[in-house]
Amino acid sequence: MAEAAIGLVLVEAMARYPQRPYLMSEDEAELQTYGGMLRQIEKRSTLLSRAGIQAGDRVGISLGRPQEFVTAWLTVLAMDAVAVPLDQAAPAADQIRTLKTSGARFLISDDAGFDVPPAVGRVAWNLSRADLVRAPLGPRLTRADQGAGVILLTSGTTGDPKPVGLPIRALLRTASEVVAVHRLTAEDVGYSPLPLFHINGEVVAVLATLLAGGSLIVSDRFHLGRFWPTVNRERPTWLNLVPSILKVLANHDEDPADVSRIRFIRSASAPLPVATLSAIERRWNIPVIETYGLSEAASQIAANPLQGRRPGSVGKPTGVQIRIVDELGACLGPDQVGEVEIRGEAVIDPGWGPNRWAIEKYHRGWYRTGDLGMFDKDDYLYLQGRLRELINRGGEKVFPREVEEIILEHPALADCAVVGRPHEMLGEEPVAFVVMTQAFSGDVATVTEELTQLVAARLSRFKWPAQYFVVNALPKGATGKVSRNSLRRRLVGIES
Repeated sequence: MAEAAIGLVLVEAMARYPQRPYLMSEDEAELQTYGGMLRQIEKRSTLLSRAGIQAGDRVGISLGRPQEFVTAWLTVLAMDAVAVPLDQAAPAADQIRTLKTSGARFLISDDAGFDVPPAVGRVAWNLSRADLVRAPLGPRLTRADQGAGVILLTSGTTGDPKPVGLPIRALLRTASEVVAVHRLTAEDVGYSPLPLFHINGEVVAVLATLLAGGSLIVSDRFHLGRFWPTVNRERPTWLNLVPSILKVLANHDEDPADVSRIRFIRSASAPLPVATLSAIERRWNIPVIETYGLSEAASQIAANPLQGRRPGSVGKPTGVQIRIVDELGACLGPDQVGEVEIRGEAVIDPGWGPNRWAIEKYHRGWYRTGDLGMFDKDDYLYLQGRLRELINRGGEKVFPREVEEIILEHPALADCAVVGRPHEMLGEEPVAFVVMTQAFSGDVATVTEELTQLVAARLSRFKWPAQYFVVNALPKGATGKVSRNSLRRRLVGIES
């Protein structure tokens, strides 16, 4: 299955379950069956071909309605073209940069909202009209024999975003691993209120559901006011979420009417505090499955099993090999922290698409992730943060996540992030940004003192935050990852 062309996968799945719902939305009126999706793709691919899109072309997709986005995304892949998903909510400059960096030749949109670069032909999604816009004539920007795939941009939190090109075989390989580890079947109904321009929404939600023959509730954003009503109406069997959403649910008073059909909640894209995981499981008796994924590996590379999960761990490798190495590249044993390196069929190939930059990230055949982690004696992986986030306090290493986990045990806190602040003598020192829960009505100074005592009782002196800053919210990207660079810039503003 993982080596088949996406068109064959679509035909097989959609022919097997023609009347079964494939895509649903938070809007009760929207439902797309497998058979209906197949017909849509056949029609759209014909019209897109008339507009000039051919196999191998890189095609931007900027559509606001989730079902239309998925339809366009699958259609482009079925045409053996390369999908370039755009964040329609992003500033025009960011979307234009994505088109230019990816080498897109076309843009499918309902309303681009910005002037499309001259080298890109805009194709209106309302293809029932006759005014299809062709791309300018000229040399093609990709080789057709590279086949279907996607090009995404990394988050770029510490520098310019890099284009990540993934062939369809990588996407399907990882999607099949998601199906296997979560035991997804045709009876499952997933609910994924995550961005569809991100690898998680595309592979874990859209493709894994397709391979399993199940149903999927899609939304481009999480809305608390719609979440539980949708759960109660559609009765999903699994939820595809991120820690920022889980924190909101854990800190909100409203309870769902019925969660009896939910087998598990999947967490990815950012570290999940153990305190949040425990609160969710105690409250609703639903297992939370923490996972680990990278855009450069088509999402999931490790996951906890449904039985035998370990809080604080991202589980065991799935579909890739993972090792932990020191600064010299030597492999480390259990309980030793080092850089996470990976290799496997779904890991970024420097020879495919725009991936030449990734050559520098390889070390003796292993891709260097930049993440810090360790294995325990049973091969469960524990992440300690990013290598670039490590705080060097006078030669002592401080892992932000270790400090954050302890701080978040305080019941008054909803969120926390620890970053390094420049220090004249020590080089750096840790400081903490904390967010109070909505229900908090106490004294901030008292909480700060309690946090100081909590950390002092659990950690060595060099790991204690030198100062606590209370903020309304932490700056985060679309997938819930904290922008630590933004926090460091905020420090400059606070102290200037």
